[in-house]
Amino acid sequence: MLGRGSACAIGGFGVSTLSVRQQLAENRLVYYLWRYRSRYLLGFATLLGASVASLLPPFIVRYAVDGITEGTTRRFLFAMAALILGLAAIESYLRFHSRLLVSGASRHIEYDLRNELADKLLSLDQRFYLRSRTGDLMARCTNDLQWVRDFIGPTLVDVVRSIVMVTLGVGLLLTIDVRLALIAVAYLPIVAALAIVFETGVERRFMEVQEQFGVLTDRSQENISGIRAIKAYAQEHAEIAAFGRANDEMLRRSMRLARYTSGLFPIMIFLTGGGTMLVVWFGGHDVASGRITVGQFVMFNIVLALLANQLTVTGWIAAAWQQGIVAARRINQVLNELPAIADPDDPTVLAHVRGDVAFEGVTVRYGERMVLDGIDLAIPAGKRVALVGATGAGKTTLVNLLARLADPDAGRVTIDGTDVRQLRLQQLRDAIGFVPQESFLFSDSLRENIALGRLDPPPEDVHAALETSQLVNDLGQLDGGLETLIGERGATLSGGQKQRAALTRALLKNPPILVLDDALSHVDTHTEEEILKRLRAFMRGRTTIVIAHRTSTLQDADMIVALEGGRIVETGTHDELLERGGVYSRFYREQRRAELTAGDVEASVIDEQLASTHDGARDATLGGADA
Repeated sequence: MLGRGSACAIGGFGVSTLSVRQQLAENRLVYYLWRYRSRYLLGFATLLGASVASLLPPFIVRYAVDGITEGTTRRFLFAMAALILGLAAIESYLRFHSRLLVSGASRHIEYDLRNELADKLLSLDQRFYLRSRTGDLMARCTNDLQWVRDFIGPTLVDVVRSIVMVTLGVGLLLTIDVRLALIAVAYLPIVAALAIVFETGVERRFMEVQEQFGVLTDRSQENISGIRAIKAYAQEHAEIAAFGRANDEMLRRSMRLARYTSGLFPIMIFLTGGGTMLVVWFGGHDVASGRITVGQFVMFNIVLALLANQLTVTGWIAAAWQQGIVAARRINQVLNELPAIADPDDPTVLAHVRGDVAFEGVTVRYGERMVLDGIDLAIPAGKRVALVGATGAGKTTLVNLLARLADPDAGRVTIDGTDVRQLRLQQLRDAIGFVPQESFLFSDSLRENIALGRLDPPPEDVHAALETSQLVNDLGQLDGGLETLIGERGATLSGGQKQRAALTRALLKNPPILVLDDALSHVDTHTEEEILKRLRAFMRGRTTIVIAHRTSTLQDADMIVALEGGRIVETGTHDELLERGGVYSRFYREQRRAELTAGDVEASVIDEQLASTHDGARDATLGGADA
């Protein structure tokens, strides 16, 4: 987010308006620093005042010491002491307000960055999350964000204070004695060289620590989310061992960074100690020869002590600065991600969504694998269409294209003749009630979960949706009814209850287009029949696309589309496709046999039922032809 060349520019705000404008679009941290520049400038102004106040007491001590050697009154010394105390009070007041202003601004920036990160993460598409680790993203939103806050708050204050103190302090030393000042600061070039070398080492080591922190966070998140599977397979000890190995690596990298950052501190103490020794040696001779006064010598050493104290923490400041830069860069990587699925520059607005859906020459590839190959399918508004096919045939991918959870590599998907890529995502997704294969529920009340797509729905609509999904029958089993907290990912609900909660959510949205992606696979047969019976009324006049494996869900469809190998191989009604004896007929027979077998029906009865189903479909077709 910030490069090395940005440090001085931000530290002193010595950047032109033009250069700032060029960076705003690329660097969000620079944008926020510029946005809160008045607080920073005022904070740095008070910091400058505090630094000046801290360097004035040596002058007073100089005159007091010289007064003692030449003879002075107790009243004069008392006045000098009172003046030093007053300057200390002024310095404390100004330093408090400088930190309050700058650290307060850093808290505001942290707040803004956290909101922007949340907004960015919610806007990114599925492909970003497929190549990202949850733990690493969590680390960037927490640990890295905290480092950035420290970087633009306390660390920035210390950097500016060091620059001001060294500049003013060296200037004061030069006013006392140029030769002695040059001797005292002879080691500064060594400090600068060490800081440059040190900076590179800290960046590399801190990046390693942050990456491992992401791994550790990811493993923790997976262990907590997958605790049922871990316990079911008795893998507690294996997971503890794996976490221990990751934690050991975290400790090793952290200690490597700590040893490195601690190394500069004793070097600085040694260099400042050496400089003080030379000053005492040469300065003592100067006092003895009368070249400088005792008061000047004392003042020189007080200022030198202030500088030494500032320079000994250079290692810590350099480490914190570089760690902040690395953390800012990691956050900026997320903020600079461009979503593949986004609103168009000049969107089309549909006054009313009828629900005509069309797939025109749609092709989708996942790497080298062809998932959908030249799909052409028109679904008139208000029709019910069932998609069938083996696992991996491309059914879910097809409906994902409709809601723009992904975009086709070729061809287009339209609603009412308009390419979905020309619609605002908000309008497009408001028009679709989507119940995916895996029903995700939030750690909140059941009421909040079913009202996700429609805030504050009227009670009668809630009751109607609960009746249709048959979730109303389960409310008595929950302690708080709709107000029951269902736990993370709906952990307190069964698979069927979670699916019906997701279905209720889609029904309550009351969309013109409804997509059910195997939405009743975990629901028992009796409950499914009741739901389908009630869904018929809801689907009437509403474009509905159903992906299902149970035969009871397929028979009522106006059109059945059979996919195989990413292509449409058959379309027609249930009876028509059975009569053809093709892909759908084979799929239906296999599915029906599985359902009957699950119901413990004898094999002879199964064959008889399947044969009668086929004959009935054939007779219906022939009868229709004769008519």
